[in-house]
Amino acid sequence: MLKTPLESWIQGKISKTGDPAVPLTRSCLDAYQLQKIRETLLYVRENSSFYRQRLSGAETDPVRRLDDMVRLPFTNSDDLKLHPLRFLCVSQTSIERCVTLQSSGTTGPAKRLFFTREDLEHTLDFFHLGMSTLVHPGDRVMILLPGGGRADSVSDLLSRAMARMAVQSLAPGPDPETTTDTIVQQNITCLVGAPVPVLALARSGLQEKFLKNQIKSVLLTADHIPAAIVHAIESAWNCKVYCHYGMTEMGWGGGVECDARNGYHLREADLFIEIVDPETGRLLPDGERGEIVVTTLTRSGMPMIRYRTGDISRFHTSPCACGTVLKRLDRITGRLNDGDCMASGMPLPLPVLDEALFALPDVVDFKADLTSCQDRDCLTLTLSLSPEADPDVVVAAAQGKLAAIPAIRRTQLVIELPQPRTSGILTSWNQKRTLSDHRPKSNRRYTDC
Repeated sequence: MLKTPLESWIQGKISKTGDPAVPLTRSCLDAYQLQKIRETLLYVRENSSFYRQRLSGAETDPVRRLDDMVRLPFTNSDDLKLHPLRFLCVSQTSIERCVTLQSSGTTGPAKRLFFTREDLEHTLDFFHLGMSTLVHPGDRVMILLPGGGRADSVSDLLSRAMARMAVQSLAPGPDPETTTDTIVQQNITCLVGAPVPVLALARSGLQEKFLKNQIKSVLLTADHIPAAIVHAIESAWNCKVYCHYGMTEMGWGGGVECDARNGYHLREADLFIEIVDPETGRLLPDGERGEIVVTTLTRSGMPMIRYRTGDISRFHTSPCACGTVLKRLDRITGRLNDGDCMASGMPLPLPVLDEALFALPDVVDFKADLTSCQDRDCLTLTLSLSPEADPDVVVAAAQGKLAAIPAIRRTQLVIELPQPRTSGILTSWNQKRTLSDHRPKSNRRYTDC
């Protein structure tokens, strides 16, 4: 098994001699991260009005070892909504890209993230090395992500990164119905996209015999990636599915799986990751599940200090089979707002529904809505099915799967199919999925999912 290419890339970035052939050690990487954290703290205090104020209560040199990061205050999404320009460490004329993120289901202020050309180059490097595990010169990649025609979008950065290794890529138009024909005609060997849209293609029934022999690898990118979707795509196309974790606040790229496909190797030269107790903020030891907190190490335009992502995961404690010294982040098991409790007191995280429903061979997507009826919760699921599905069979199978979930046993369950029935192919490559909770807010509290 080949070692993740991120290790030699990171060694080349942090080596004082500039020689990537020198073996990377964990102590060397820890020392580098400590140095970059201290440099970043000085940088933001001098250049960011937000962090100058936020860190005013901290010592002049508060981080003398990595464990000292707990002394620093957190940054959260509300800060990005209320004070985006105060984060800037450069003039606005130096900003190459601005991204506006509106949280799903809200009408309040949006988050705004700013990137310099240097920041985008760091992401390009990561995409280049990360994709080299999946593809090689001569391969052809289809990017099923939004923004394909926009300069410096994620699709554009991916395409430019793969061009560096003589890999051709293309992004389809907004009509997914023609995508499978394009995959066959253009001899596409690798797909990159969000889990549900790629699953919809795998279960569309279109060009099935060609795609099973043609698609060699798939990269799924999202916060939570259901294992059921990974298994379904691998089975449908007889290919290898790799997973990527990232978010705009990180600079899109966060971590990617190696050939072992058992956790994300992180871009540790650019990011410092902590796992904290989401309720107390206490730093958790490796192996314990908690909230991911990110500090950027090389961002020049809009650095982040201890940004709370809301994503739940843990660090693996055992070495990766590929032999790297890099840390390995487990797949995301949910988000903080996925852990709302039912009236019974039991949690019902969206990932639990994902694993149950996407394991059914004819389900390509679903919508979940929670409402209250007297003292009882009502869960309404609207299923989107593959073209050849028998609705009665799927609904019966779904009821059987859901009956095994303790929180649902005491809940009124309604399963619906959209009218008119869709083919299951999504109308866009965007993936915004939530469990919509319309109950009184007093029903809700955090639970570890």
